[in-house]
Amino acid sequence: MSVGFLFGTMWRMSRFLDALRSGRVLLMDGAMGTELQRAGVRPGESYELWNLTHPESVRRIHRSYVAAGASVLLTNTFQANTVALAKHSLAESFDRIAAAAIELARSESPPEVFVVASAGPIANTLDVWEYQRMTESFQATDALLLETLSSLNIVPICIRAQASSDGPALPVLASIAFLRGAGGQLWTIERQTPEVVARRATSIPGLAALGVNCGRDISMDDCIEIVRHYRSVTDLPLFARPNAGTPTQVDGRWVYPRSPEEMAAKLPELLEAGVSMVGGCCGTTPAHIAAFRPVVDAWNNG
Repeated sequence: MSVGFLFGTMWRMSRFLDALRSGRVLLMDGAMGTELQRAGVRPGESYELWNLTHPESVRRIHRSYVAAGASVLLTNTFQANTVALAKHSLAESFDRIAAAAIELARSESPPEVFVVASAGPIANTLDVWEYQRMTESFQATDALLLETLSSLNIVPICIRAQASSDGPALPVLASIAFLRGAGGQLWTIERQTPEVVARRATSIPGLAALGVNCGRDISMDDCIEIVRHYRSVTDLPLFARPNAGTPTQVDGRWVYPRSPEEMAAKLPELLEAGVSMVGGCCGTTPAHIAAFRPVVDAWNNG
């Protein structure tokens, strides 16, 4: 690893953490998966392979989010790990897929736009080696987002894995998916409340921020409630990426009900709840992010 790469990586990470803690809200992008579906990904196909086979489609999605006003892009790597890729006989292509994903996001990012590596849950493994390999492959990004988690169990493992690898450790962001219990309680699938999650997050050395994304039948109002519960027990930077509602199938396609205008109208409440970053998850589009942009600008300039 060259001194120049090491210095550049540390500078980018420091700049991202400074922005995260600045008191100004960062606007993330929206969904990648549902945008790739619109672009033609077939059922059962690897979304991450499109970084190699359809790079212009991935690049176009990144470009659309930057044009909409996003200042944080997520790489197309939600299931870019050897466990998930092995299901498509692509485990040996992991490094190429990750490198292509980062290059595609960087190619559409002006200097002021951050690139964050997206990493979804890794099925049936808490293997330090798997996280070490993954984080080493993502070192050219500004941070690592562990998203759609059911608990924080993997977060200390990921942080320890980085400590034992070559090069600087990326800032780690953790985002939890919740659901509504039969009694109306917000839980993780392990029946942990937002307060329990936030207290646990606060106790993890090296965790840069805590968030909420997606979740079964979780609305914008639910995300606001979760962030309020988080904020009541932690001083960590918080972020939220609500989805565009629960989809229904119409003419063979999944349709998400929450319009850009409807979600943007709720955004001030989410900002007031205490987020440092906001974006969109499943079903959100560049139009949603464009609707968020003036709300975030008004908040930051207010």
